[in-house]
Amino acid sequence: MQHLISIVDANTQHRQTLAEALKSNYAVQAYDTPVNALAGMNINRPRVILVGQKVGAGSGVNFIRDLRKEQFLGEIPVIFVIDNEDFRIVEQMRETAIKDYLVKPYPRSSLFGAITKHINKSVEQSWAALPSTQRKALEDSLRAFNSIAEQIAAGKPLPFDSVTEPCSAIVDVVAKNEIGPMMHRIKAHDNFTYVHSLRFATLMSLFGKAIGLPKDQQILIASGGMLHDIGKMTIPRDLLTKQGALSPADWKVLRGHVATSVKLLATNENIPKGVMSMVGNHHERIDGSGYPRALPGSEINRLGRMAGIIDVFCALTDRKPYKRTVPAHAALETMATEMKTQLDQTLLHTFKEILLETVPVDAPAD
Repeated sequence: MQHLISIVDANTQHRQTLAEALKSNYAVQAYDTPVNALAGMNINRPRVILVGQKVGAGSGVNFIRDLRKEQFLGEIPVIFVIDNEDFRIVEQMRETAIKDYLVKPYPRSSLFGAITKHINKSVEQSWAALPSTQRKALEDSLRAFNSIAEQIAAGKPLPFDSVTEPCSAIVDVVAKNEIGPMMHRIKAHDNFTYVHSLRFATLMSLFGKAIGLPKDQQILIASGGMLHDIGKMTIPRDLLTKQGALSPADWKVLRGHVATSVKLLATNENIPKGVMSMVGNHHERIDGSGYPRALPGSEINRLGRMAGIIDVFCALTDRKPYKRTVPAHAALETMATEMKTQLDQTLLHTFKEILLETVPVDAPAD
């Protein structure tokens, strides 16, 4: 599933450039005139609308003003894209209360950041309808995840305690067998690393429950799940969502996230060894085919093996803009057959049993 973004702009070159930039992450519909735009968007409602300075023979400001009067389109977030901050345009924007805008030339990061902000705001507002346990797990985990990103950007040590509290809420969701509804509520969130980390943490807690770990240990491994991919926060979004074949240089950067994650966590001497094991070994495989150290199975402990299973399951079933999501039952079958020598099959069987007992088979993969 891809979020639909509409572009409404009379400037053919800019309209095409925008569509090309966005198509790797979103479904895109582009229009040059108000009539075509309103007709098309009333049939297929977008999540966000990008409006150029000129729309058809009129102005983008007038189109936005008319758009707000539309019954089914008026509440959709709009980002106004202007050629420059000419005082007349600024005044028109002020009079029309247009607050979200980009000025050409703008960096790709600003474009994607503006779109993601609006998509995520809508998704996060929907969490208010959830039961308190699920709502707390989502809101607290997102707050912690954003805080981690800020700490990394500032070059500060990562406080482990800031992760354990939201992970305690995740464990409570698992204990109440409420995983399915919570997973459903995060599937549309546009921060793929956050969604992947939350799913990883939740499924690790579920796995811990299956093997009989007490709550404090479930919190620990859920915390490892939240932190396992923090190295990806240093990788450009364009590479994380790149379509098509990756170059050797791309693979080197992507695989380097493990070492980066370990390095970032090493700034805090209070990170438990179990968490460090999960972070360092979740891409290792028991037949020695994994990375970064190609460890043999004899050197991968149980937590590392569990993390490897969850990592593969999430990689197959996560929503990504550049590939179709694999249903959970198909992912489990692939893991038990094509990856038989790479994954601990005894632990995989345990995970499969608890997953099927707890949630509808494809709920986590929606």
